[in-house]
Amino acid sequence: MMEYQGVCDIGLERTMNQDAVFMAAEGESGLFCVADGMGGHSHGEQASREIADSMAVWWRDFQEKSFDRDFSRMIYSLNQALERANRNIRQISGGRQISGSTVVVLFIYGNRYGILSAGDSRVYRCDRMQVKQMTVDEVWENQANLSVSNRIKRIHPNRGKLVNAVGISEDVRITSSTDQIRPGMVFMLCSDGLYKMCPERMINKYLRKCRHHSLHTVLDSLLKQVYEGGARDNVSVILVKT
Repeated sequence: MMEYQGVCDIGLERTMNQDAVFMAAEGESGLFCVADGMGGHSHGEQASREIADSMAVWWRDFQEKSFDRDFSRMIYSLNQALERANRNIRQISGGRQISGSTVVVLFIYGNRYGILSAGDSRVYRCDRMQVKQMTVDEVWENQANLSVSNRIKRIHPNRGKLVNAVGISEDVRITSSTDQIRPGMVFMLCSDGLYKMCPERMINKYLRKCRHHSLHTVLDSLLKQVYEGGARDNVSVILVKT
């Protein structure tokens, strides 16, 4: 039986929550999403809400028979939903100002899962006590065609700047991957407000604890860690156990 817990919190320093989440599961299927509106840009909260709402609509209309139970077609349809959200966000901003949001999506269907992402929100997977980050932060220093030294990357003013998000350009680039589910797998979706305030070793520690502790207990521990670190940004996190 699938379990999940999540939270979308304003943090200690922000005056507005520009994050949005969506969580739903029924039987052996589930859809989970974290969207982080781009701080400093107009309508960030509307951009993230548009993405979460698009996932809610997709889930509401989801019928496996419509896809002939073909998992790859389901993932393609989710990609299309994010592309529609991209167009809607651009209409909201009117093209006059940049408005956008990062996104990570986890879709589970039977013994398969798919991950879709754009930006620097993350998905982690804990499988047999091994924790792995399943997404790549789409920031300046991680660009594949960047030919500068690691030293320059560490001090460059563009370090950490997003190079991809939903809503910032006419054509959005969604990265997707799929794999098999194993019983006991744990996934964590989160905005950068969590992982920038919580050391990697602590993330690994708490995800491993999901094996023998309730997701609610682990989520509380993660949030406590973030608040002890200062909680300078909005923080969103969803834990899913298969």
